Amino acid sequence: MRFVGCSALAVASLLLVGCQDSAAKKSEYDTGLKALVKKDNVVGTGREAAVNDMVFVLYRGTFIKDGKQFDANMDDVESKLPLSFVIGAGGVIKGWEDGIVGMKEGGTRELDIPSKLAYGVAGRDKIPPNSDLHFEVKLLYVLKKTDEGVYDLFDDKVGTGPVANAGDTVTIHYVGTYLTGKVWDDSRERKKSVTFPLTVTPEAMPGLIAGIEGMKVGGKRTLVIPPKLAFGMSGTQHVTGDQPVKIVVDLLEVNGKAN
Repeated sequence: MRFVGCSALAVASLLLVGCQDSAAKKSEYDTGLKALVKKDNVVGTGREAAVNDMVFVLYRGTFIKDGKQFDANMDDVESKLPLSFVIGAGGVIKGWEDGIVGMKEGGTRELDIPSKLAYGVAGRDKIPPNSDLHFEVKLLYVLKKTDEGVYDLFDDKVGTGPVANAGDTVTIHYVGTYLTGKVWDDSRERKKSVTFPLTVTPEAMPGLIAGIEGMKVGGKRTLVIPPKLAFGMSGTQHVTGDQPVKIVVDLLEVNGKAN
């Protein structure tokens, strides 16, 4: 289920800048590929990526010629976060923009990208000029312009105790992760529950406040919160900004009352 929250924080994209082909200089990594090739290994079930959407992806890049890997954030999700970019804004190579359109959240796709849709005659870092590239891409999250203030809510367990309403004081345990599953906080691991009022303030995460409303004590709820309703573009000392976050909440008390 999707719900609307409120915040004025802006979202910024991470950039992966490429170059267009402008000559026919031969390269050892030129396989003669002429057009983009797409292959879906897993068809997702979530929102579909379209032009002007911000997408958050995991990827692995290799050379088509010999399979040698040149870049990835898919191999070490504990240290690397999803790459984000706006489709159609020119922040990534053309083969990515064309190749990811139509994917759905949760899906995985292989892309064979000719040099002219990748880094062209200029190359980049570990990529020689005129190299045809292969990418494995997993689409984690699609953020549409109209959904920057919308969060996803899933009830894992419906409680039986008092209901949490706006303005109530709640006590919770929670686990907060990035979409890769990397944990940025776990109140049970710290052995300390958290108590706070369900009131939107500059210090509070709007998506968490709104997402807890309607829960009953004893319930467990999973929230997926876009950057605008989470930590914004700047983040905090311990949490990277400009990232959607997943928070699993266990509601322990409402106004001091348990089950």
